[in-house]
Formats: sequence, C-alpha cells, structure tokens
Amino acid sequence: MAWHQYAEGLRRGLDHCQRLSSTNDGARWIERITATNFPQAQQIIDWSHASERLWTVANEVWEEQTAQTQSWVERQLDQLWSGRVVEVVATLDSLNLDQERWSPLVRQAPDYFRSRQKQMQYDCFRAEGYPIGSGTVESAANTVIHHRLKRPGRGWKRDNAQAMLAGLSELHSGRFDRTWQATLRTAN
Repeated sequence: MAWHQYAEGLRRGLDHCQRLSSTNDGARWIERITATNFPQAQQIIDWSHASERLWTVANEVWEEQTAQTQSWVERQLDQLWSGRVVEVVATLDSLNLDQERWSPLVRQAPDYFRSRQKQMQYDCFRAEGYPIGSGTVESAANTVIHHRLKRPGRGWKRDNAQAMLAGLSELHSGRFDRTWQATLRTAN
C-alpha cells in the first residue's frame, strides 16, 4: 500500500502542494506510510471514526439508546468539536475502562484519543479549511468496489480481483482509454 500511495500521490502532484492533509481512521499503518511518503501532510482522524468510538464506549457502559448514553456522547462530541480533546481523555480515564469486563475496543478508547490529540484538533482543522471526514473516499470504495466484487454469486480469486480493481480504478479515474492503449502497446 505504501508504494501505491506514494506513486499515486506523485502522479497527482502532491509533492507540489503547499497544504496537504490525510483524513483517515487513525490506523497506525496508515499514519506510518503517510508520514513516510508525505511528511508534510496534516493527518486528521476522520470525525465519524472518532464519534463512533465514543458511541461504542457509551453503548457498552450505559446500554444502547438511553438518555444517559445520548447525553454523554453529545457532551464528548461538543468537546471534540471545540478542540478540547484533553477533556475527552480525562472523561474516558474517569470511567476506569481498563477492566476486563469491557471489550478491547472500549478498553483502548482512552489511549486512542490520548495518542491522537494532535490529529483531533477539529476546531483548528475546520478554521484552516481542512476536511475532517473521509466519507467521499469510503463511499467510492463502497459503490465502486463492493458493488462489483461483492455481488451475490461472485467468487473472485485474488489475482482476478486485483486486476478488476485496477481496471475499475482506471475507469473511474478517467484514465482507462490511455491505460488500455499503453497495455496494448506493451503486449505487442
């Protein structure tokens, strides 16, 4: 993935951008390859992923769809929206989530927010015009890739699926004709 990100980034001229950001779910591998390939990029935790983490904690601690759950999550989201991640971390720490009775995702929540505070300064990111959501990319993956590869009755072998994904990527990027012609020249 690192090589593909770098090659596509260079193809699109990311090395010449004055401002660059990467909005993602905070997975360490994404953070690592983005920092390696484009160290100038401002990494941002996708708003919906951060909010989903808070909902997961609240639903497990207080039960789903209660007034207390809703109120707690809304307070934490208000804090995050305002750039007060420290307060969210303190609130999570106060819940003593490191107990075995909680799921691993809930036990990891305080450290997830603590270690990503710089990537969750949503007030600053919005003021600077950075996107804080990755919905367009995830929507494209869902409509383009999942629609084609996960239809009922489809059984894709890895090599065939990789070729289909490459073709779909070229098609939806407007480069299919050019890539097809280059492939024909190479084959002859």
